[in-house]
Amino acid sequence: MKLNCKKCGNEIYLLHLTEEQKFEIWGMVKQDLKLFAIKKIVDDFGLSHKEAKIIVSHINPDYGTCNRCENDELDSENIECIKCGAFNFNFKEPVFNSEFCSHLEYKLDFDSLGMENVVGYWCDGVDCYPYDLKSLSKERIKKDKMIVTRAWIGKGGQGIYEMNIKFGKQSINNYINGLSLIDCIPDGAHKTWIKIEPEKNKIQISLK
Repeated sequence: MKLNCKKCGNEIYLLHLTEEQKFEIWGMVKQDLKLFAIKKIVDDFGLSHKEAKIIVSHINPDYGTCNRCENDELDSENIECIKCGAFNFNFKEPVFNSEFCSHLEYKLDFDSLGMENVVGYWCDGVDCYPYDLKSLSKERIKKDKMIVTRAWIGKGGQGIYEMNIKFGKQSINNYINGLSLIDCIPDGAHKTWIKIEPEKNKIQISLK
């Protein structure tokens, strides 16, 4: 199916994306890796580079906000902006997002773990874009029950760690139903949910 963008006049293919494809392409655009997103579309759907480039140019990085004007009232996917007429794919971000990662970052208290080799450590960020963007799909969460990303941890907060985030029953249920994961972060008083191996630059987090 095709349609025309009233703002730029270009013809746009409406792709039938799986959830995994959607998160892969969306994640690439969000990280300003548009050339990779274009190649993904060319490879998966057999479109030309030009056709794929037009598609990517209409993927608005921030859900609800038009890619051509400041209208922030877009409330569904594949929507035309009522202010400027631009078409927006308007992909909704997963609940594993920057807001959740910021809350997780501030909950990581290494001094209370009772490990001398991590005293003075702190976290300076958790990457909301996992190594495998396909792992953001609901089917993958139900199957794998985890997301692997990276975090910046150390006495200066800059050591790069592989972070394995394991999902429990509550977090899986929240994820599948599009609910926030923030309340799935265990209470700070119970530190068994944090397992860190500084000699391997690895950390495991177990959500409720």
